[in-house]
Amino acid sequence: MTIQIPDLKNPPILQFPNRCVNCGKAKEEILGLSFDMGVQKKNQQVVMKISVPMCKVCAEKERSIAKVTLIPFLISGAIFGAIAFVPAFMFSPEGTTPDTAAFPYTFGGFVGLVVGVIFGSIVEAIVKTLSIPVYGKLVTKRPLTILGFFSNTDDLIGISAKFIKDRKMIELQFENEEIASEFKKLNQSLIL
Repeated sequence: MTIQIPDLKNPPILQFPNRCVNCGKAKEEILGLSFDMGVQKKNQQVVMKISVPMCKVCAEKERSIAKVTLIPFLISGAIFGAIAFVPAFMFSPEGTTPDTAAFPYTFGGFVGLVVGVIFGSIVEAIVKTLSIPVYGKLVTKRPLTILGFFSNTDDLIGISAKFIKDRKMIELQFENEEIASEFKKLNQSLIL
């Protein structure tokens, strides 16, 4: 579903049903999504904050989601990166000038970084896929850790949001259809 933002300097406040956005149980906590609108108001960046209701169980799951995203990426990336560093370091030629004397370290570090990012991302994707029964289908729609640095999306268990500045809109995707229809009723004037 698409939410229109008529004025980026004054983003709308979205209303959610008074229950967990993921499972539909009673609201116990509020977690947030936020987007930099890319404009300033009174010399400060405008940020759209979205307060998302969750039950305690789903909020704890959201806080533990790093177990299937960031941690597998970092650990496997470090292991594969270190494994790739050693041969790249050992077989790269050492320079003959003071400027190129540390070339093996530089080359080994570069190879280790590239291999670490690639294999870390592969392991993260596999772990995410295996965690669907625990975290839901939307966990696989979250960008990989390395791509998350470059995307303007924000995710919580049960909801995914993407800000598109050029078109002045936010695309929301709900996992729970019942919550999505209630949200739609509460925000009819903003939905495209």
